Amino acid sequence: MHGTLNKRALFARMLRNEAPSDGGQGGNGATPPAETPPAVTPPANSQTTAPAWHESIEDEGLRKFIEGKGFKGAGDAAKALQDLEGKTAVPDSVDAYQLPVPEGQDKAFSQVAAGWMHKAGIPVAQAQTLAAAWNQHQAEQQQAADLARQQQGERDVSGLKKEWGGEYDANTELARRAVRTFGADEQTLEKISQALGDGETLRFFHRIGKHLGEGTLIPAGGERGNAQPADPEAARAARMFPSMKK
Repeated sequence: MHGTLNKRALFARMLRNEAPSDGGQGGNGATPPAETPPAVTPPANSQTTAPAWHESIEDEGLRKFIEGKGFKGAGDAAKALQDLEGKTAVPDSVDAYQLPVPEGQDKAFSQVAAGWMHKAGIPVAQAQTLAAAWNQHQAEQQQAADLARQQQGERDVSGLKKEWGGEYDANTELARRAVRTFGADEQTLEKISQALGDGETLRFFHRIGKHLGEGTLIPAGGERGNAQPADPEAARAARMFPSMKK
């Protein structure tokens, strides 16, 4: 019975591909199968890595520059160079710039500026960017100047209200009467206001209106002929508006 158990154990080990515990050949004299040798993993550095495409560049600085750009190959580097040349090329003609011109402004300056850009070798895209930035700067400067002039005009008129007191409305109406008499349009009034300021412009036309009401300012061709008014402001008005009517 004991011998039968040993044979069954050897048989089970044979099926499991195991060697007998006593190192023998087993009860039936069969040779046990040989053990499979373990797989051998080759060293990590056993494979040879091909050099990068830019390693053949002899100039060290250029090689590091190319490496830093991360180009995957010579084709990528050539394409980048082509794109760069397209963006930085100077046009053959000044007309190619087509610099932006603010609405309502003359194109003459943009044409002169385009000539400067071409002479300096500036590409089209950069020239248009510079022109747009300049236009924006000029617009901001003009807005700031207009705001400052408006605020100054408000201060001037406020000072006149204090100076004239209760006569402010009547004096302003005399100024309006002079404007109507001389037929001064909005553009003309704006030019005068730019030169004198809002406060002085109001004073100017108030004096004229006062002389008109007193009959001391006679338009050319009036009842007193071409007599010139004695008041300097009235004389200036006569010179500025020679075609005024009574």
